[in-house]
Amino acid sequence: MNTRVDRQLFLLLFLPLWVSVSLVSAAEPVLRFHENGRFKIIQFTDLHLISGGSFDAKTDSSILLMEKLIIEERPDLAVLTGDLVVSGGAQELWKKLVHPFVKHRLPFVVLFGNHDIESDMPKEKVLAFLKTVPYNLTFNADDSIDGVGNCDIPIMGSHGGENWILYMLDSHAYPEDDRFGAYDWVKPNQIQWYRNERDVHIAKAGRVLPSLAFYHIPTLEYAVVCRDSNTVGSTLEDVCSPTLNTGLTAAFMERGDVLGTFVGHDHNNDFIGTYRDRIALAYGRKTGYAAAYKEVLERGARVINIYEDERRFDSYIRTLSGKEGVYSFEQGLAIANHPIANGSFIQEALVARWDDARWQEEFRTLKAIGMKYLVLAPTYLVDKQKHVSTLYPSMLSGVTPRDRDIVDACLRNAEKAGFRVFLGLNFDEHWWQADFTGDWLNRQMELGNRVADELYDRYAEKYPRAFYGWYWVWEVANIDVLHKPESQLALAKALNVNLDHINARYPEMPFMLAPYMNHQLGSAAEYAEIWRQVFLHAHFKAGDIFAPQDCVGAGGLELQQVPEWFAALGDAVKTKPELRFWSDAETFDQRFWTSAPIGRFVEQMEAVKPYVSGIITFAYSHYYSPKDGIDDFHRAYADYIGAGATDGRLILPLVSDAKRTQGKNGVTLTWQPVDEADIAGYYIYRDGKRVADIQRRKSQTLASHFVDKSGDSSYAYTITAYDARGVESERVTF
Repeated sequence: MNTRVDRQLFLLLFLPLWVSVSLVSAAEPVLRFHENGRFKIIQFTDLHLISGGSFDAKTDSSILLMEKLIIEERPDLAVLTGDLVVSGGAQELWKKLVHPFVKHRLPFVVLFGNHDIESDMPKEKVLAFLKTVPYNLTFNADDSIDGVGNCDIPIMGSHGGENWILYMLDSHAYPEDDRFGAYDWVKPNQIQWYRNERDVHIAKAGRVLPSLAFYHIPTLEYAVVCRDSNTVGSTLEDVCSPTLNTGLTAAFMERGDVLGTFVGHDHNNDFIGTYRDRIALAYGRKTGYAAAYKEVLERGARVINIYEDERRFDSYIRTLSGKEGVYSFEQGLAIANHPIANGSFIQEALVARWDDARWQEEFRTLKAIGMKYLVLAPTYLVDKQKHVSTLYPSMLSGVTPRDRDIVDACLRNAEKAGFRVFLGLNFDEHWWQADFTGDWLNRQMELGNRVADELYDRYAEKYPRAFYGWYWVWEVANIDVLHKPESQLALAKALNVNLDHINARYPEMPFMLAPYMNHQLGSAAEYAEIWRQVFLHAHFKAGDIFAPQDCVGAGGLELQQVPEWFAALGDAVKTKPELRFWSDAETFDQRFWTSAPIGRFVEQMEAVKPYVSGIITFAYSHYYSPKDGIDDFHRAYADYIGAGATDGRLILPLVSDAKRTQGKNGVTLTWQPVDEADIAGYYIYRDGKRVADIQRRKSQTLASHFVDKSGDSSYAYTITAYDARGVESERVTF
């Protein structure tokens, strides 16, 4: 029978239950991200619906609970992960079960558990019934493989094209050979089907699409996550998995497409955690009120939020009592063949006079190298002379009016270019004197709340996709005072002034901060402990971002020290499961305020790759943009993205007639360039130590002289030319 006709007949037969549903809605739904880039899934599991006697009340309570949670959460999809109807009278129980989804026009998909075979309705017959129900997405993608209901469901981008994939797998019931445990598993031909489908989606989209997988019985790897101290949620019974590892989790990890798996089965477990830093493994919360054994958890569901064009999700347990176990997972860069940066800071000094054409040019440049985030900060500044300025027309007292709205220009063009912008809040340069009181700092945070309200009221509705999040401009370092517990608590309280306000009013907007560190002020372990204590008291929400500066450009860390410090900070972040962990990679050399060679920038990214899930730069637009510097830096980085390497040819000696003269003002060095075609600049060395970086900037002639005011005849000087990758020529002696 035609599926559309079946569904219309189903609606007519049960019209008293679903009077609000029109026949038009019987068409198979298409899942799609909202304009704000979000999609919400609710996972119900282990309903254990049983017909007759006292179980009827439990069935009604379970259905009512599902409906209440649907109304509370307003999800876009419901996934039911098995052990749903487990008795005779299954036909009527299935009709009750699907009622909330049809009533609320909520697409849903069903997976089967080990107890579903105990009803008087075989899985094949259940599937046939589900095909008649509006909003059902359950189907057999391949009848030749084991199981019922194996299928893959795409979630389309808000503007078209597959963006995420959901895989549904039948984990069966009980094995024929009990030497491999009491419970069955996803079979090899199902795993191969998944691999084939994954490759089809990759070929269609031209990239690896982020995905989630759902099935009923957990795999062996869940027992590893259960013992992890950073796992979130209840671990109140053993993981009841088969003892045979069929390689399902390994298959998910091969190409890095599946970010998380979600199961049911164990009624006193609802934990979520990360396996090998590569994939999140999660249980749902038991939904049904009928107990199969001693069960202690309040009934509920797991909620999963996924994000368009992002490789992350956040999740929590929802019950009638509220929300608990908030967890955020973003796929780390460790799976990447070579890391790339996903965004850049940008400041007023660079963009103050940009028109829309110039903004679009910059966004095209950044998009071509894989970037999608921009941080514009601060939007409210009190300088050393106590002069107050903003990047937008603020109504706050004491603000000097400005002739241009830089925030609007940035967001307007970001909306058009498909970029996401973090807007920085307020900053007062008195911060750097470090002699302020706690009251002064709290007043600054309260001012930041007023700035956030102004920015949101002015721009959020106008630029809903571009206005993405907030940046906390106050930079925190491992200074002596922060080693005191009372100072750590004061910092957390100050953060909470902003966090509590933003979480209450703008809960969907992530909050980013970027502290820095100096190895001369303490150890990596000591700094990690500072942040561990701050995290204990700070009210971060799922999706907020901790993005420490790698401090290589500013000199706080040597490149070889970066892994130790980021490993320690990463362990601290794991104690705050709501947080994402990024790096803020510095693209400059503060000794000379020049652009760092691309080779060094790549080394910085490789150094943090094992620990972080994102890299933002300070700042690509300022130091590598072809409109601001020389084209070679941008071309070299683009070549790296394409090839995954920064190899360059050795530059031959490119200077001649090198001379030095001693005068009363020090030592003057002069030389003649031989060929400047591939040269980014010259390094000057004094007794083997670099003392100058003479770098070419756009529309400027590359200098061919240097004065060492502190030099004298006792020093030996050499010069070398270098390209944008950092490859140096042979040295020439003066």
